[in-house]
Amino acid sequence: MKRILLLLFTIVTLSSCEIQYDGETRIVAEGQVVDRNNNPIPNQKIEITTNAEGTYGSTDLISFTTTNQDGRFSLVFPSPKGQDISIETFINSDQRNKFQSKIIKGLKKNFINYKLNLNQIVLYEINDFTELELVLNKTSPNKQISNIKIDGIQPDYLVDLNADKNENQFPGKQFNVLKNQTINLSYTLSDFSDPGKVVTTNHTSVITINSEKVVHSITY
Repeated sequence: MKRILLLLFTIVTLSSCEIQYDGETRIVAEGQVVDRNNNPIPNQKIEITTNAEGTYGSTDLISFTTTNQDGRFSLVFPSPKGQDISIETFINSDQRNKFQSKIIKGLKKNFINYKLNLNQIVLYEINDFTELELVLNKTSPNKQISNIKIDGIQPDYLVDLNADKNENQFPGKQFNVLKNQTINLSYTLSDFSDPGKVVTTNHTSVITINSEKVVHSITY
């Protein structure tokens, strides 16, 4: 009997995690896909997925299309009931051509009058970017590095419309960056050698990116 009750509880719990939709309300996501030179990219696969994030969160593919000859798309789909349900637009998700893929993540609050206008979405060609790797060489236990940021052209793969714009990038991360450009690197160094006074200094560096992978070391 206990096994039967446990099974029923599991079924009810999992079913309650399914995403519910408002059958009478439709919302729209639209935009235009272009390359770095502002040329429209036709026949790009576009998918809309809803995601109830969490351990047992559900994911639904609720609409899909391809861009027209002008690179434009418009998708109409039922509105999820939960305010915290992520609505994700996948562009070129299978990456079968020369362009990168991209995900734009939003919530219902990003839809103004039931519409989310994504405007122009830039896709870079895969061959147009290379890798920048930051290596942190810590030489003193009394020093700490933080607020590492790079300022340059990056082919972003995930755009979160509700993310903190000032959120710090994770130190030591590898970055995909556009070839043949100059990257401005900035970071903050804190020195705890004197327990009564923390010395904080801001540092900047200029990194030249050509066509090959660049490894940049920070010793502190």
